[in-house]
Amino acid sequence: MTAQLILQVKDGDPLGAVRGFLKTLLEENLVDALLIPLEVPSADQVTPIVVRDPQQLDSANPLAPVMRVNAAAVLACLQRDIHSKNLGAVLRPCEMRAAIELAKVGRIKLDRLTLISIDCMGTYEPDAYAQIARASVVSPTDEMLRWTRQGPIAPYRLRNACQMCEHFTAENADIAIGLIGMNVREQLLIQTHAEIAERLHLTQGVSNGHEKAIARLGAIRHHRRQKALANAMQMVNDLPSLFALVAPCTGCGECLDACPFCDTPALAPQPSREPRTQRAHDWASGEMWHQHAYNLDAFTALIEMGRHAASCVGCGMCESACPRHVPLTALQAALGHKLQEEFHYVPGRSVNEKLPWAMA
Repeated sequence: MTAQLILQVKDGDPLGAVRGFLKTLLEENLVDALLIPLEVPSADQVTPIVVRDPQQLDSANPLAPVMRVNAAAVLACLQRDIHSKNLGAVLRPCEMRAAIELAKVGRIKLDRLTLISIDCMGTYEPDAYAQIARASVVSPTDEMLRWTRQGPIAPYRLRNACQMCEHFTAENADIAIGLIGMNVREQLLIQTHAEIAERLHLTQGVSNGHEKAIARLGAIRHHRRQKALANAMQMVNDLPSLFALVAPCTGCGECLDACPFCDTPALAPQPSREPRTQRAHDWASGEMWHQHAYNLDAFTALIEMGRHAASCVGCGMCESACPRHVPLTALQAALGHKLQEEFHYVPGRSVNEKLPWAMA
């Protein structure tokens, strides 16, 4: 990022300002299509959809504090199926980092993408978001925006992954929209490359409050993450504890289907490629361990687990998808922490940073 710009907010409507800004990207042909969260069919349901018509952005809500799917996985499928010269993607920071990791294994091609990211205060589970949206006079988006200037919203209401997330700002994006530390009813911070900045026709500016607020929230999240990691390490301290933790698992595979990495051949546990009903049957009957012994020997399993843990960005989609409420976010963090620490590796930090398990 080389240019800092100020996006003025009209009528105290930051969502309207973001929609208008994204319309400009389409109208100025900076992108020819956008993958963006849309409120469909109503405001209590938000899901990523590709739009080409600027008018469709009237129902876009990339600020909504809800995450139904990691859009990096959607993006990987879109690039395979949709031929676009320059597809834009509006992603949360964890989705951005997942996209970077997927680019390293060839599932996303960054040269045909314009990545747009927005500061994230955290997300609710979809059911909780829908309930709040239907029951409250104030929308979940407006509730979240109240806290962007001073600090986090009530953490107990957020998904577990969000409560312990330390990477909540827009890193590695071609265009980053800053909310944290800003008076979002008046202006937003836009950070981008100089060549893009020239075409946006925005006023240059800086915001000291942005960096200070990020540091303050970062300290809070770091404390929570360290506490969560300590608890997780206790939970997997020995085999009986680990078995007790995963005992509710039925092998349904919902977590694997939700993970943006688990259909990547280099990272995927082999049984995830089977139909979900067959996986559940094999797990419950014990057949999985006989039929897939050639895939699930201890050495292979350790390699796959290590590769997955190395690239895990902590989006928490696995835990959100689990019908048995296994604390997968904490478990995955515990597995990945030592590995990432040993290799000084932060998933999604840079596309030029080799995967820890990649051959030199």
